[in-house]
Amino acid sequence: MRYLTIARCSLLLIGLPFVAGCGTAPPPVQVDMRQAVALRADLEAGGGSAASEAAPTETPQGWATLRGRFKIAGATPERKPMSVDKEREVCAPGGMTPLSEEIVVGPDGGIKDVVIFLSQSIPADEPWTHSGSKPGKNDEVLFDQKACQFLTHVLAVQTSQPLKIKNSDPIGHNTSLKPKKNRQDDQTVASGSSTTYLAKVEEPEPFRVSCAIHPWMTAYIIIRDNSYIAVSKPDGSFEIPNLPSDVNLEFRVWQEKLGFVQTVSVNGQPQKWAKGKVKLKLETDKPLDLDVAIDSSLFSK
Repeated sequence: MRYLTIARCSLLLIGLPFVAGCGTAPPPVQVDMRQAVALRADLEAGGGSAASEAAPTETPQGWATLRGRFKIAGATPERKPMSVDKEREVCAPGGMTPLSEEIVVGPDGGIKDVVIFLSQSIPADEPWTHSGSKPGKNDEVLFDQKACQFLTHVLAVQTSQPLKIKNSDPIGHNTSLKPKKNRQDDQTVASGSSTTYLAKVEEPEPFRVSCAIHPWMTAYIIIRDNSYIAVSKPDGSFEIPNLPSDVNLEFRVWQEKLGFVQTVSVNGQPQKWAKGKVKLKLETDKPLDLDVAIDSSLFSK
C-alpha cells in the first residue's frame, strides 16, 4: 500500500504541476486588483513600463500648478514654404504661400505647439483629480479650416467632448483623422458645412489629421480623459492647473518634428527624458516652473 500511495501521488504531481504536495491544496493567489486595473488601463492606452502602471500608493495633499516655457537653444530653424499646387486663389491668398508649422519659434525663442500631458492613470475623483479637471467635460470644441489650413495646428480635447469639424473655405475639404485607439474618420466637408466627431477612449499620443484634396494641410489632435494637458502658446508658455500635489506624477512631452522629446535642458540643467517621460512631484499651493530648452540642432536631423 505504501508503494501504491507514492505512485498515486506521483501521478497527481505529473497531472497537476502546480499542486504543492499530495493531498495539500495550493495556497490562494493574492491579487492586488487596483494594480491590475491600472495596468490594464495603461496598456490599452499604449502605456510603457510596468513601474509607472502600478496603482498609486501615496495620497495627494492638495493641488498645485505646473507651468513653464519651451524655448529654442541656438539658431531658429527655418520654416519652409508649403507646396501649394492647386486652388491658390483660396489656399495662397494674395499670392502668399503658407509656411510649414512643423516647428514654429516666436521672436523671443518660444516654441509653439509642444504638448505636455499627465500620462499615468489616476483615479477620476478627488483627492486625485480636481473637480475642474475630471473626465466628462462635454462642451463642443471647434476645429476649423480656412485658407486651406487647419486653424488650430495642435488641438487638445477630452474623450467626452464633441469635436466640431468645420470648413470655412469656399471650396471643399477632405478631413482625415487617424487615431490609434478610436475609430478612424475620413469624409468630405463641403464649403460652409461641418461635421462632428466623438472619441470613446483616450489616445497615448497626438495623431495626425490631413486633407486628401490639399495634401499640405496637416494638424494633430491629442485626446485624453482628464484636463491635465497643455499645448504651448506662440511664446512657448504652458500651464496645467489643479494637479494632485505631494505625489509622484509622470508626464510626457511631444513635438511634431521630434516626436516624444528626449534631450532637453531644464532650468539650466541637461536632462534625458526617455520616451519623452518626466517624473515630477509638486508641492501643495506652490507652482512648479519649468524652463525647458531644446537644442536647435535636433530639428535638423
